[in-house]
Amino acid sequence: MNAETKRNIRDRWIESLFEIAHLEFQNRLWLKSEYENSIGDYNECVCGYFDDLDLDNGYSDFIANGIISESEYKIVTELHSEFRKYTERTEKQNLSDKNILKDVEWINITNIGLKTWTKLKRKTESIRDKELITELENKYLKEKNAT
Repeated sequence: MNAETKRNIRDRWIESLFEIAHLEFQNRLWLKSEYENSIGDYNECVCGYFDDLDLDNGYSDFIANGIISESEYKIVTELHSEFRKYTERTEKQNLSDKNILKDVEWINITNIGLKTWTKLKRKTESIRDKELITELENKYLKEKNAT
């Protein structure tokens, strides 16, 4: 796997973690459609993480291909496990986006996600990763200007 492919996968991984970690972003994207040129919902969030990133079977390929480090894996392992368990629960599979965002168990996952996000943000030494993290936070978490 070449460096550009790894970088693209890593960028999508960081973007996916951002979405899982930020309830405010989910509400603004999934329900309010506040972001121009961006669409999303719970199902897209799940597919973006597990299917598009090929994480259904865990992180072994990510580690083997040098996309993430062992220390990063240790940071994301709880979130991955809890997110997986949530998606596998049949009673959660047909909830509307609105009801997912009110679900105490989903809110718990986003809290784990935010702790994960914060740890990764603190631990990353990559200037490019730091720039992407800052860009996502500035673009999607700042209050929208009144027009």
